Amino acid sequence: MFKRTYRKISFRIVLIYAVTGILWISLSDKLYFHYFPNGNTVLKGFIYISFSVFLLLFLMKQSWKTQQDLLVKEYEDDLTGLQNRGSLQTVLSNLIHNKEIFYLLFVDFDRFKMINDLYGHDCGDIVLVEISNRLISNEFVDTSDTVARWGADEFILILKNRTYEDIEIIVKNLLIELATPIHINGKEIMSSLSIGSVQCPIDSINPRELLRFAELAVDEAKKNGGLKHVKYRKELSELSNKELFLEKGLHNALDKNELFLNFQPQISSETHEIIGVEALLRWKHEGQYISPGEFIPIAEKSGHIVKIGDYVLRETCKVIPVIEKEVGKELIFSINVSARQFYQKDYIVRTKKILEETNIQPSKIVLEITESIIMEYTDFVIKSLQDLKDFGFQIAIDDFGTGYSSFKYLELLPVSIIKIDQSFTQAIHKVRTKAIVQSIISLAHNLNMKILAEGVEDLFQVANLNELQCHYLQGYFFSKPLSQEQLLIEYKK
Repeated sequence: MFKRTYRKISFRIVLIYAVTGILWISLSDKLYFHYFPNGNTVLKGFIYISFSVFLLLFLMKQSWKTQQDLLVKEYEDDLTGLQNRGSLQTVLSNLIHNKEIFYLLFVDFDRFKMINDLYGHDCGDIVLVEISNRLISNEFVDTSDTVARWGADEFILILKNRTYEDIEIIVKNLLIELATPIHINGKEIMSSLSIGSVQCPIDSINPRELLRFAELAVDEAKKNGGLKHVKYRKELSELSNKELFLEKGLHNALDKNELFLNFQPQISSETHEIIGVEALLRWKHEGQYISPGEFIPIAEKSGHIVKIGDYVLRETCKVIPVIEKEVGKELIFSINVSARQFYQKDYIVRTKKILEETNIQPSKIVLEITESIIMEYTDFVIKSLQDLKDFGFQIAIDDFGTGYSSFKYLELLPVSIIKIDQSFTQAIHKVRTKAIVQSIISLAHNLNMKILAEGVEDLFQVANLNELQCHYLQGYFFSKPLSQEQLLIEYKK
């Protein structure tokens, strides 16, 4: 690009000079003898040379200015004005060459694509500019430090002459400051970010490795819920290699029929009869069962979860008539919905279409959303959930109690069921935990919602949840997740 621009500049100088020369040849005699009737050829030549020198100097000055502007742009990000990738790589190489000791922080949005999808790219650009301004103006970032934009929603900080204790303080401050909502045209936009860090020369003295290691660390932070800082460690490289293997396998998992469903029964606390099941995705790859805790985060990060989520809903709908016929009663079927699915522009349209194609009543389906979905982009979430509820779906909040703002929005959301996180169920023997569970159950009763406790593993938990009037129970005490065949054998009428 820059070579083409330089060629254009050179061509323009030659063209202007040539046109000026032609005009001089054509008009110089007439003008010269008009103003200097007694002039001689020496004077005429001197005027021509002087004019040519001033013209060339003017053209060269314009050329130098243009080239200087291009050089600046070559190392400056167009949107934010920060240093760009090229500039950062130069800075890194120089620091390593000079044997400097520094920390590199990789700052990444947890869900920036959702901002673009919900509010448009113009709004997303404003958010990026605001984040870059906050990075530059942070009280812990010095003028000698480097702040650069690495990718669409990725930023790099290079901090020199700091201890790890300093980095911990800086990171904590950045996470708080960068998470402060951004107000644009009356909208409150959340800007949750995660940070990964590496140290040179301890972790590496190779620029590419430093950046890759920092990216692995930030991916680990995002995988653990986001809004976190993770320091690089060697195990992350091993995990990354495994993730690449699993991501490659997920790409063709549906075509190879490697994905399938298990169903975990949900039990009435009063009658101990089955009232529903939760559809749980399983994967057998190259003869090995892969844990959902391993492959689900990879599916979300890679985007495969969108296609897989549609598969789970469609397959569940297909088996509903068979299961209900064999069990001899109507059941509810719970489906997990990830944030990546939910924020797809056509998620609601696709979901409704699957129900219509399979001829299943939406009231039989419970869509389970996590608190992380509720906590961000509230107006959009309320509108979308209401649309799904109006269509007939039941809505459940999964892992309730692990988030931060559930109570604030609970009365606004069209929620039918609250699922108490298993961490509370399994610690119900503690007085304080039991008090929390009791509060959640009382809240659900007061809002006319059903309450389901996950992770029920022993009779003591069953007794306490019955005492607190929890409606439904789910866990290994009653049944592990079962295949369709096992479920029908166990609960056939």
